[in-house]
Amino acid sequence: MNNNLILLVLLSGCCLARLPVRAQSPWELKKDEDSIFIYTREASDSKFNELKVNMEVHGTLEQLRSILLDVDHYKDWVYASKSSNLVEKKGDGELTYYSEVTAPWPLENRDFYSRIKARLDSLGKKLFVSSCNLAGKYKDKDHLVRVPFLRAEWVATLIGASRIRIEYILDWNPGGSIPAWIANMFVTKGPYKSFTLLQKKMASLNH
Repeated sequence: MNNNLILLVLLSGCCLARLPVRAQSPWELKKDEDSIFIYTREASDSKFNELKVNMEVHGTLEQLRSILLDVDHYKDWVYASKSSNLVEKKGDGELTYYSEVTAPWPLENRDFYSRIKARLDSLGKKLFVSSCNLAGKYKDKDHLVRVPFLRAEWVATLIGASRIRIEYILDWNPGGSIPAWIANMFVTKGPYKSFTLLQKKMASLNH
């Protein structure tokens, strides 16, 4: 199974009916490389595991905010992102975008519409970014599988003059006929590649 399967790694989802809630499992460290720490745990209301990434980068919160809101360029760093484009912008920190995600043959590509909201705290020390898929609002495309659930939360904390600590949590369902046990086996590859490229983008802004 091609690891491109685990692709839906950045930016997010909203709320559909889910499975009955059960007790939350603890996070388990799955990958520790290049100062990127990737954890998974069983979701309380889904058969697909939740994902958490912790990482520190050089730069400012405003630089990170600009990258996360620059949806037209997600394909430059978000793993398996075939295309992404702005649909609607509401104010300075809220927008809706569309994305198509590459899946390996014979699987069909996935797509989704998502709303992003970004805000800084009153002291300018924390950045909060949430992303939520807009289920049922836009017509499905015949040749693509619409992602039924995808939700992401970013919390970035300024820990020095030019140092940021990032925590990213993803809850997802890729839709279609992908077995959960296969998806869960490969869930670290896409996030690792995405966050490696994010590190490089942040570094390029601070040279």
